[in-house]
Amino acid sequence: MVLGERFYQMSNAIFRYDLTPMEFMVYNYLVSCAGQKDMCWPSMHRIAVNCNCSENTIRKAIDALVKKRFIRRVATYEDWEDGHSRQTNNTYYILDLSPVQSATATAPAKRYRQVESTTASPPPP
Repeated sequence: MVLGERFYQMSNAIFRYDLTPMEFMVYNYLVSCAGQKDMCWPSMHRIAVNCNCSENTIRKAIDALVKKRFIRRVATYEDWEDGHSRQTNNTYYILDLSPVQSATATAPAKRYRQVESTTASPPPP
């Protein structure tokens, strides 16, 4: 075990949503950062480093996750005494997943059968 290693749980239903691989990775990273609090605030740079991609790719994935209602993004600002302010890291809230339609209701039942070969296959050349 790695020192300081943490674990998080993810519903198996996540595989039934129409997420691209990058959206899936970014969503999982945000969930792992949020832990049980359902909120986190990693920087775009930190997400990009941990997901091994560019910050532009992260922005696109986050925009898609917001649009698909997996996360809520809230801009966070730092106000200075001289009246200036600047945006700091966004705060990301992990939203409850919407219900997924049952796969058995949309796909016909499949039947599988196994057939054993009665003849031995020829030896490889």
